[in-house]
Amino acid sequence: MKRTAEIVLIVIGAVLNGLAAILVFFGTAAMKSEGINQMEARMKTDASIPEADFQTALHTIQALGWGIAVVLVIGTAVGIFAAVQLRNNKSPKLSGILLIIGAVLVFFFTVGFGVLPALLYLIAGIMSLVRKPPVIV
Repeated sequence: MKRTAEIVLIVIGAVLNGLAAILVFFGTAAMKSEGINQMEARMKTDASIPEADFQTALHTIQALGWGIAVVLVIGTAVGIFAAVQLRNNKSPKLSGILLIIGAVLVFFFTVGFGVLPALLYLIAGIMSLVRKPPVIV
């Protein structure tokens, strides 16, 4: 039985996950840039926002960014592994379960960055669990 539809959905989801991971990675890495340092210097001179609050917010955003990037990379790896398992129809049940777990992981832990890949993984996971091989008479 061909699993082309599932594999296409998985590959598209993995590519979107990978692109989102790269964007989040570079966005989080850019938090250490010169522009942030200039904004931090301006905040020190402005008395309306305490420096401790600004530092806390900056560190929280950086930690959240790294966490989201890690979850997106894990989601990409799960998708690639599931696609390899689905190729040649090796273990569609395992792939379906992994894809559904990956979809839930990416959807809930990426704070909206992985909605589309999670949806694609969920559809592919359900398809790989539900589709049965044809009975040859």
